[in-house]
Amino acid sequence: MSVLVTDAGGDHALAAIRSLGRRGIRVVAADSTRWTQGGFSRFCAARAVYPSPVRGVREFRKGLDRIIEAFRPEILMPMTLRTILAMAPVRREIESRVRLAPLPSEEALRVALDRQATVGLAASLGIAVPRTVVLRDPAEFAVLRSVLAYPVVVQPRCSESLTDADRIAQTGSPRYCSGPDELSYAYLAVHRRSPSPLIQEFIPGEACGISALYDRGRLRALFAHRRLLGIRTDGPGCALRESIAPPPDMVEPARALLEALHWHGVATVEFTRDARDGRPRLMEIDGRFWDSLPLAVASGVDFPFLLYTLALEETCPESFEYRIGVRDRSLAGDAKHRLLLTDPVPFLAGIAGAAIRRLDARPGPRRAPALGGASDA
Repeated sequence: MSVLVTDAGGDHALAAIRSLGRRGIRVVAADSTRWTQGGFSRFCAARAVYPSPVRGVREFRKGLDRIIEAFRPEILMPMTLRTILAMAPVRREIESRVRLAPLPSEEALRVALDRQATVGLAASLGIAVPRTVVLRDPAEFAVLRSVLAYPVVVQPRCSESLTDADRIAQTGSPRYCSGPDELSYAYLAVHRRSPSPLIQEFIPGEACGISALYDRGRLRALFAHRRLLGIRTDGPGCALRESIAPPPDMVEPARALLEALHWHGVATVEFTRDARDGRPRLMEIDGRFWDSLPLAVASGVDFPFLLYTLALEETCPESFEYRIGVRDRSLAGDAKHRLLLTDPVPFLAGIAGAAIRRLDARPGPRRAPALGGASDA
């Protein structure tokens, strides 16, 4: 059996390549560049390059077709929203040539990817969400900015989208506002990238993720983690995370959302536990493999192999037990965090000094790699 894994540069793709390759499955690692960490894994049997869907979806599909024709994989496993969106309009055509790893229906994916639709579904199910405002009339803005309770977050409705120019565009990061004087600039900045963004209450507290695998609306695997260190103190991104026992007050709403969507495949439902009252509030649904996938696999829930099994056999074993307290540090995320919060000159000098000392050091015993790292020791 062989699997084509896209977006091979990501940590989650590397985790999938390792997971499948260790089991003797032939893995082809593909990306828009040849220089990817997944492509250099010793568990990667072959590398392939396709045009980036950011530059053009049509060329991306042609490149993907050539790779499928050349390698004839049994299963295609897209790893990012970018490639899923690029394949969506021709999904049936792709499925006629290669077995696609389980993905939710077009409607379920639409709701999950649109933060406004997600908030609406959550509200209908009685799930707590941040107070959210969507402007219908620009004339409302002057009144709204003076009555909001700050701080607030201006959120793009989706993180990536298929444009009229036939390419995948990233909508960028949210903007955080501590007062009304900042709101106009922040709103317009996000609106230019993603029309009609959401204005949401900022929720202080601990961020957690409930990751799951579903088989046509039936839960097959579950994993939970919390963020210990963010890249920014007030924004998205994670430098250090830890596996935790699934919190019932997060698992229940996560299951309610995904089962209402009759979910098929993998997803992470993200929450923040409000520091003011202790209640979890829904942030978003991430309807594809997530950045913390290496932590889930290291803790004992092998989502890539479970998804592979579900694709191949149309069923897979349940996986609900895993080790608690396992930690995963993102080296890139940690570097960004330190650069943002410290003076970058001594930090970069320290990295350079450590690199020089390592080059001068005599070879020693090989160490096991850090979780999520690029080494395959």
